Amino acid sequence: MFIGRSAYQAAAAFGLAGAVALSLAACAPSAPVEEGPVEIRISWWGGDSRHEVTNAAIDEFEAEHPNITVVRDFGGFEGYLDKITTQYAGKNSPDVIQLYNDVLREFSSRGQLFDLNEAVEAGNLSLEGWPQDVIDMNTIDGSLNALTFGVSTHAFVFDEVKSAELGVEIPEPGYTWDDLADYATAITAASGGATYGVTDLSQGFQVFEVWAKQRGEEFMDADGLAFSQDTLEDFWQYWADLRASGGATTPDVTTEYFGTPYDAVIAGVATSTFMFANQYAGVQASMPNTLAIDRMPSEADDPGQYLRAAMNLTVSSQSEHPQEAAMLIDFLLNSEAANEILGIDRGLPSNGNVVAAATGNVDEITAKANAIIESVRENGSPAPVPAPTGAAAVNTLFQEFAQQIQFGQKSVADAAAEFMAQAASELG
Repeated sequence: MFIGRSAYQAAAAFGLAGAVALSLAACAPSAPVEEGPVEIRISWWGGDSRHEVTNAAIDEFEAEHPNITVVRDFGGFEGYLDKITTQYAGKNSPDVIQLYNDVLREFSSRGQLFDLNEAVEAGNLSLEGWPQDVIDMNTIDGSLNALTFGVSTHAFVFDEVKSAELGVEIPEPGYTWDDLADYATAITAASGGATYGVTDLSQGFQVFEVWAKQRGEEFMDADGLAFSQDTLEDFWQYWADLRASGGATTPDVTTEYFGTPYDAVIAGVATSTFMFANQYAGVQASMPNTLAIDRMPSEADDPGQYLRAAMNLTVSSQSEHPQEAAMLIDFLLNSEAANEILGIDRGLPSNGNVVAAATGNVDEITAKANAIIESVRENGSPAPVPAPTGAAAVNTLFQEFAQQIQFGQKSVADAAAEFMAQAASELG
């Protein structure tokens, strides 16, 4: 039996807790903010379009706060983390830093992140409009170490045109994992094996994460693995059965499209797969056939999807101006003016109050993906807490053991048992 938790519960909890917090913030005097010239530095990664809109938004912030100058340090992702680590070592870290979730706990454990709760209490940073589970996702040992700079969520896509040509109806909203298996097997049979119904996703730890949440468990929590071996065996057996029935891609095909399963759909090798909602518009633009987008299987009764952090904004504990730095974060994440400029380059805003400002000019394709994200905001699973140190190594192990099952090198039971043991060792 599936056990799910609704985001409505989290929102209800935030309604009370958030109101109290905001009331306290409103009553508290603002922390001293220097009246004279202040210079802070912000660092982020991205492409040219991201740099353009981010610089434009920061220009607006400086116009509202003429005494604050923001030095911009940006570039590509390659070498970004090494650069930030080196700057910390030289006691010259940026005041505001864009980070991603996988390294948040690592930076926090070294005492490198300012507790943004201090800025909230001082009235320089607002949490109005923020879901409590998204706040919790960035809270470590009671410290609010980051706020999410855009959110996305899991999604599933189906090639409508190819499915219709083969005479197979795509699953209706509210479909289950069994419905997906029936669809996939029917596609492969109708095409005579020329097209698979779904890419084999047994190595997808993000897919398993949803599977586990739908069963009332977590992939990882702050202490390590948070799911049972039986849950993992059920997941891997599901995909083994789909391979056996011909519905899922064979190991050689799966390996060819490893990391980008949607490329198999673009190429016409398969008709359905997993992706993140923010990837939908780009994939749709790469192929002529219309792609239907939906939530993951079995989401109707037991949500496993949640608002995922696309990336975060943090304030360095080395900052000489942490309150001003928090004011910049507040502007970028909470103001309509900034979000009209930033749009959804980093995903939908976490703050539901500024989603309309960020999405005012999106096209019909992007709107479909945004609707999936908003449905999860309204009715989804609580986001997990920051993963423990060693999480990246566990993700790699998950993929390796799944591939060993695919190629018949290990049984599902043996692979699951060995994975549980090795993953636990990695997480200490």
